[in-house]
Amino acid sequence: MLRTVIKDLSPFVAWVLERDGIPYTSREIEGIGQYTEFQTAISARRFRNVLEDAVCEKERRASPTPDIPVLSYRAAINPVRMRALLDYYGADCFVIREQDQTRYYYTVRAI
Repeated sequence: MLRTVIKDLSPFVAWVLERDGIPYTSREIEGIGQYTEFQTAISARRFRNVLEDAVCEKERRASPTPDIPVLSYRAAINPVRMRALLDYYGADCFVIREQDQTRYYYTVRAI
């Protein structure tokens, strides 16, 4: 399937695809905006997860503490996924993705 991603996010999408061992090809698309087209055999749902992880990686690298991973709500509420990411980064704590903070903190407070 072909997936189009804005050029600013495309290096992070490529990084996540490589990290997760997902084969892909990509090419730059010039036009009204600058985009990268990724071709991969994963489902649309899995690619949305890749995009989510790419945004987290972008936030992590832009943060004042890039050694602390940024996790999405989806990753933070899944103990197996959270542990795998913390182990990958060699961290014992994490920050929630900016877009998911309210949702996550309401979930945690409800427990």
